[in-house]
Amino acid sequence: MVVEDDALVGLAVRVTLTELGYEVTGVAASEPEAVRLAEATRPALALMDIRLKGSVDGIDTARRLRSEFGIRSVYLSAYTDHHTMARVHDTYPLGFVQKPYSASQLRTVLDLAFRRLGGA
Repeated sequence: MVVEDDALVGLAVRVTLTELGYEVTGVAASEPEAVRLAEATRPALALMDIRLKGSVDGIDTARRLRSEFGIRSVYLSAYTDHHTMARVHDTYPLGFVQKPYSASQLRTVLDLAFRRLGGA
């Protein structure tokens, strides 16, 4: 699943993932949407932006998805300051890709993430 507040970016990520051979269960723009999507589709992992619509950011959303559903995250974000990265680290992510990124960078991080998940 993709959790991204910018609809055009979310669509672009979905298209890129599909072209790379991954199945995308859906795109959510906020924490409530992400929780509903996770509950309905039980994806193997979430590609998570840090800035989301609403009052809950992607880091807290990733923490909730892991706690409630066992879904781990790979972050896609331009925010790499020390405070943000420390919060990201505390969610035990499967990876982090700094925006802007290429399809090959995304493939590399996802390949590693799925290996860490045991091929899930």
